Amino acid sequence: MDPGDTLESSKGVYKIDKKLGEGAFGKVYLADYTAKNASNSKQVAVKEIAFNEMDEKKKEECEKEGKLMEKISKSSTNQHIVKHLDSFIGKVVTGKFILWLAGIKSSSHGNLFIAMSYCSCGDLSSKIKENVKSGKQFDPEIVYDYIYQIADGINKLHKYNIVHRDLKPANILIAWENGNEVLKISDFGLVKVIDSLNITLNHSKLCGTRLYMSPEQHALTPCRFPVVDIWAIGIIFYELCIAPLILKKEMEDLWDRVVMNDQRAYLPNQYSTADTTWLNNMIAKDPSERMSSNQVRDEARGPDPPEWRRGASVAYFKEKLYYLGGEDPYTTGREKNRVDLLMVVKVEQYIDYQMMNGNGLKLERFQEYEIYSESHH
Repeated sequence: MDPGDTLESSKGVYKIDKKLGEGAFGKVYLADYTAKNASNSKQVAVKEIAFNEMDEKKKEECEKEGKLMEKISKSSTNQHIVKHLDSFIGKVVTGKFILWLAGIKSSSHGNLFIAMSYCSCGDLSSKIKENVKSGKQFDPEIVYDYIYQIADGINKLHKYNIVHRDLKPANILIAWENGNEVLKISDFGLVKVIDSLNITLNHSKLCGTRLYMSPEQHALTPCRFPVVDIWAIGIIFYELCIAPLILKKEMEDLWDRVVMNDQRAYLPNQYSTADTTWLNNMIAKDPSERMSSNQVRDEARGPDPPEWRRGASVAYFKEKLYYLGGEDPYTTGREKNRVDLLMVVKVEQYIDYQMMNGNGLKLERFQEYEIYSESHH
């Protein structure tokens, strides 16, 4: 399609602005969408899947993607899954779009079009390539925020018994919302809907992108399908951590260590032993030892800070900072036998932070109405 082409579905009109990209399953365009009986338009992304030269089985698989995206969007408002807007089948003739049949259910001619929300910041793959080109590392806080968002989206899919099976940076779009980068999982062409997350299934075919495929996908080994998404999240985490090094050049060594020799993978020096352990828990060779999507999500964000308690103390043990005891803030004078994990951190970082501000931790950040003495630091 060319800029200026107009597409019409039963829901509204799409005017093509430009081509955004192209993948194995089709081309993606930026379009101005105007709903029927509406005067204002908004920018959306339109994916075109060409049906010519496709057999009927392949066409059915492509149509399934649109139906599944619609089902997910209706069932969930999770901001980390790209929102489906419309699906229709039609044909472009001499620069004009002629609608053959509206609605996916009755398709026989033309191409499939899937309209979805537009993510203006591109995809995670492009962001990684920018850092590789400039020689820059990702800030670890950003890495963990990205993984949190990806895991949150995958966790929502898993709750609906949906496995992505082709999770990779190119399929993670980035939108700019309320002054923040918001990652959104896209491309559901290889998803699998299963009866239960806990049953072991066979891989009927080799599917996915090799760099991010789990050992079970490579070997077509039966497994619980959700574990393949966790492996992919782990590889994306590794790729973000090693940038500006290129994953393709480092993957052979990682594979030899983890899969061939049952050894641990390692991260660059700015990451702690706890970070390395976290990586290895996602890419464990034994799929039964991998974390679940909700574990990855929760541990990537970390726990919410506890309420401030008078007389509490801070303890450091095995690269974890704990908040111990103190008075119950809701019952005067009563001691609270409670332990909260504050953060996973290198002890050197904790000491450096104390030295940087000169007076220990700034406790007023955690307490609105009182600043506690240094004995609490």
